[in-house]
Amino acid sequence: MYSAMSPFSKATLDTSKLYVSSSFTNKIPDEGDTTPEKPEDPSVLSKQSSEVSMREESDIDQNQSDDGDTETSPTKSPTTPKSVKSKNSSEFPLFSYNNGVVMTSCRELDNNRSALSAASAFAIATAGANEGTPNKEKYRRMSLASAGFPPDQRNGDKEFVIRRAATNRVLNVLRHWVSKHSQDFETNNELKCKVIGFLEEVMHDPELLTQERKAAANIIRTLTQEDPGDNQITLEEITQMAEGVKAEPFENHSALEIAEQLTLLDHLVFKKIPYEEFFGQGWMKLEKNERTPYIMKTTKHFNDISNLIASEIIRNEDINARVSAIEKWVAVADICRCLHNYNAVLEITSSMNRSAIFRLKKTWLKVSKQTKALIDKLQKLVSSEGRFKNLREALKNCDPPCVPYLGMYLTDLAFIEEGTPNYTEDGLVNFSKMRMISHIIREIRQFQQTAYKIEHQAKVTQYLLDQSFVMDEESLYESSLRIEPKLPT
Repeated sequence: MYSAMSPFSKATLDTSKLYVSSSFTNKIPDEGDTTPEKPEDPSVLSKQSSEVSMREESDIDQNQSDDGDTETSPTKSPTTPKSVKSKNSSEFPLFSYNNGVVMTSCRELDNNRSALSAASAFAIATAGANEGTPNKEKYRRMSLASAGFPPDQRNGDKEFVIRRAATNRVLNVLRHWVSKHSQDFETNNELKCKVIGFLEEVMHDPELLTQERKAAANIIRTLTQEDPGDNQITLEEITQMAEGVKAEPFENHSALEIAEQLTLLDHLVFKKIPYEEFFGQGWMKLEKNERTPYIMKTTKHFNDISNLIASEIIRNEDINARVSAIEKWVAVADICRCLHNYNAVLEITSSMNRSAIFRLKKTWLKVSKQTKALIDKLQKLVSSEGRFKNLREALKNCDPPCVPYLGMYLTDLAFIEEGTPNYTEDGLVNFSKMRMISHIIREIRQFQQTAYKIEHQAKVTQYLLDQSFVMDEESLYESSLRIEPKLPT
């Protein structure tokens, strides 16, 4: 690459436009030196040019170089000769040095004032440097001096850069870990204390740069500050409030209140699942309660709510009361759909399809057409046809907060685990499989981390958690036969 003034020209050189290269060590002016150098003897220049690989490949003679001096305009960006394009750019770095600022442009300094930070400029200046070249060692020392590094760091500049790069990498990993996987530190106080202690030790390093010190402080602040979601009531607190208290009947709560509190409960149960339980299909093993306790609690909560809905409909002896209960629960399901609680939509629609409820022909004849059409719409939304095609589309288009149906993700994970090997034919780790699993877990985590802003109403959650009148499958069918006996054949 050529500067505006050809290096082989006999004219006076302008030090402000001089670019550092491996062959022009005697042309690097000291800082503050504005006296132009005298032109070198052409024979000396030709002798120096023989040591430069770029000039070895070029067949341009000295006369052509002088002509090029008049042809190249200093206001235009110079072109790169073929001889330079064929070389590795890391072997012949060109930089300008002006008032202690490293510039990385071949244009005039007035046209480009984008100065790099000290660390970045130093890293670029030393990239691919040949330690045996004296002028490059001198240039590295000049870069360190301009950045204000202590003398001991200038002497061991290579080790200093390695330490800084390693520190930045460690801090980046910790920042990602703390921000994206905060559950690890919420459930493991020992791990949290060890990470904080390590970061405090790092901050006492006298060689730590300002930005590194700020990054370490930010990670500590994230670990020690109160989680914004901590002011939300926990599932344990709701359960304790519901114990030993007689719940109000279903008729005393509106469909909106039930939908909101059901959504709050579903999300609190869903967000408690740690991501470790999604590995290895633990929920399908014999020891599933030990390996995946929170997934099993989520499944139990789903079944409890479904049993509650079916029991609420069946326990009404009067047919009009059963019709009213069905229509109210369908309204709750539609509100849950608007709240992006697709788990509750499936809880309610699945209870309607249970044999004890589905066989009540006299009751269903009195249900309004609007309610039946709404049930069909909701069932299509959460249907498992096409691998939950409609539900996936709804999740794709909705913004959190959201409560997805966990069974869909568990089916995907089982499909990947069974259908894709852990290792390739070459015996290497199958990272394609790991990425697919990671993608699913990342989507689950996204829905877990965004909380609903719903105020807790104890009287409603007490009803939803009350299992005193809930019947099992056998009892439900017996009650269904009693209120609507089979017709004689």
